[in-house]
Amino acid sequence: MASFNIRENHREGASGPVSFIRSQIILFQSRKKFALLYCLATVTGLFSLPGAFSVLLSSGPESLAVVGSTLALPLASLLITAGTYILNDLADAELDRANGKKRPIPSGLVSRRQAWAFVALTFGTAVLLAIATFSPVGIAIVAMMLAIGIMYSSPKIALMKRFVVKTVSIAIFYNLCALLGMTAYSLDFAMDNPVQVVTILLTLAIAVFISSTLNDMGDVDGDKAAGRRTIPIVIGKDNTIKLTMALAASIMAANWILYGIDVAADGKGGLVTAIMTSIFALAIAAIMSKMRKGLRDAESMRKQHKKLFPLQMGLHPIFIAGVLML
Repeated sequence: MASFNIRENHREGASGPVSFIRSQIILFQSRKKFALLYCLATVTGLFSLPGAFSVLLSSGPESLAVVGSTLALPLASLLITAGTYILNDLADAELDRANGKKRPIPSGLVSRRQAWAFVALTFGTAVLLAIATFSPVGIAIVAMMLAIGIMYSSPKIALMKRFVVKTVSIAIFYNLCALLGMTAYSLDFAMDNPVQVVTILLTLAIAVFISSTLNDMGDVDGDKAAGRRTIPIVIGKDNTIKLTMALAASIMAANWILYGIDVAADGKGGLVTAIMTSIFALAIAAIMSKMRKGLRDAESMRKQHKKLFPLQMGLHPIFIAGVLML
C-alpha cells in the first residue's frame, strides 16, 4: 500500500483538497500515533490481569469465541480515538492555524466534508465492532468512549474548553480503553483482581494527565487568545511543571502502596511493576526538568513533550511483564 507523506501532500494540496480515499489515509496518518497509544491501552487491558493468558491459550470452542471477540476491541479503541482527534481538529481548525500547526484540515489539504466522513466512518465501524462482541459491558464502555469523544469537541458542551475537566476527560477516556480490554473475558474477571485493576488505571490516568497538561504548554499564546482556560494558563507554566513533577512522584508512591496492599492480602505482589513504573516516573521527571529551562520557548517545550510519547508507549508492556512475573 502506498504511504503518503503529510508534509508533501500539504504542498501538493495548496490548490484544494485531495481525493476522498487519499483524504481518509492522510487523516488517519495525521493522528495514528495517538490512536495507536490508546489502542495499546486496550491491548494492555487484555493481557495485564492474572489468568488472562490461560484463558486465551486454552483450547475449545469457548476459547475461540473469546479470542474472536477480543480481537475487535483494540481496533474499536483505535478507530474511536482517531475519530475523536479528527473531530477535535475540526473544532480547532482556526486555533491550530493560529498556533502554527500544519494539520490537514487547517491547511486545506483535506476538506471539512472529508473530515466529517472520516469521523462518521471511524465511529460507525467502532460501534459495529462492539456490537459484534455481544458483550453488554463492552458495548457500554464503547458508548461511554464515544460520548466523551463527542462531548470533548461539541460546541455546546466543549469539554476541551473547561479548566481541569478537559484533562480529566482525557484521562477517563484512556482508562476506558484499558477497561475495555480488562472486561473482555467477563466483568467478574476484572473484579477478582481489584488491586491490579486500580494499579493500571491509576498509573495510566496520571501518565496521560501529565502528557496532556504538558502538551498545552506549547499552545499557551494561541489558547489564551482563544479564551481557553488550560492548566498552564490558569496556574502558570512554572507551577504546571511543579504540578506534573508531583504527579510523577505520585505514580511511584501509589504503585509501592498498592504493591504493599497486594502482598498483605495474598502474599504476592507486582514487584516488577512497582520497580519499572518508578523508573518510568523518574524518566518523566527528567524530561520535565529540561522543560522547565525553556519555559519561554514554545517550540522547545513541544520538542521536550514529544519525548514523553515513547515513554508512554513503553509503560504498557510493564504491566504485562508484571503479571507474567507474579
